[in-house]
Amino acid sequence: MALWIIFSALTIVALIWVMYPFLRSSKQAARELNFESAVYRDQLQELERDAERGLISEKEKESALNEVSRRLLGAQTSHEQAPAAITIRTRSSNVIALVSVVAVAGVAGMLYKKVGRPELPDQPQEQRIANAAKSGDTAALLLQVQRFLEKNPKDIRGWRVLAPALKRAGRYKEAADAYAKMMQLDRMTPPILVDYAESLMMANQGLPTDQIKRALTTALKMDSKYAKARFYWAMALQQDGKRDEALKEWRLILEQNPKNLQLQMAVQRQIAALEPAGNTDDAKMPTLDKSQREAAANMTPKERQEMIRSMVERLADRLKENGKDLNGWQRLIRARMMLGEKDAAAMALKTAQANFKDNKEALARLDQFSGSLGLK
Repeated sequence: MALWIIFSALTIVALIWVMYPFLRSSKQAARELNFESAVYRDQLQELERDAERGLISEKEKESALNEVSRRLLGAQTSHEQAPAAITIRTRSSNVIALVSVVAVAGVAGMLYKKVGRPELPDQPQEQRIANAAKSGDTAALLLQVQRFLEKNPKDIRGWRVLAPALKRAGRYKEAADAYAKMMQLDRMTPPILVDYAESLMMANQGLPTDQIKRALTTALKMDSKYAKARFYWAMALQQDGKRDEALKEWRLILEQNPKNLQLQMAVQRQIAALEPAGNTDDAKMPTLDKSQREAAANMTPKERQEMIRSMVERLADRLKENGKDLNGWQRLIRARMMLGEKDAAAMALKTAQANFKDNKEALARLDQFSGSLGLK
């Protein structure tokens, strides 16, 4: 009941605020008209004083007096006609205000009748918390766990539940604090350190801090092949403008995770963003047409990877017939790298170099390109 009273009060305040310009009194409108006349009378008196002090000539005085007098007469005429106009305006304003209030209330009532649930009883917070698991109320579940941890702050299982739940809910600062508490109660591990760093980074709008970097470097010291840690470390270097160091980390991820196609594609996008503008369009993966994209959406990850492999093989067959397609060779080399086929990529590079042995510009581009992929 109290909630309905609050909502009603807020609605009334909002309507009064919106309708205030229409509800002004006729006295206020009259005061606005009288103000203009008073200003013009004051200007007439000021002109007389300036003429007496010799600040303006008689001709200038007469000219100014005529202009101000004309404006004063216009204001007085408006003032004489104002009562009827004010009455009409006031009545119109009242009608507009009344219609607006009725319309807002009517529309709100119809919407609530259609989508609202007035028959549901009020549910106090305690009842929501008690029924959180059954109802799937995430906010209530989080509050339930937080209350439990207030009474049992050393329960590591509770923190293990709370930290990822807070991160999924977008409450990144609280999630970072929960991960920090986990590390106080239990030993640090690379996954917890990276989740802690990730939460801090999200809370800081994606910008790496010294605290984040320390967590990531600690995780990498514990497990140098932990891809998630190295991925965020490369992102941190990239954010700091350390292009060469970031590229080195991205290429190391490719080398350490040759069979993770999804990770390879994500890393290749980061590498492409850091490479010189002239190289970004030369070595894209073979693209899918609309029908292929629709078919791929219903495939398993293994089936999608096999489809990509078949496309790469077709590209390789085409290059056997037309070995002078420099962009095609670059696409093939990148695709082989993304599929984890480093030896095949090196072989494709060797074949391309042989095809362009008399083209110094093409050889230079291949050399630069292969270096960006870590083939050299």
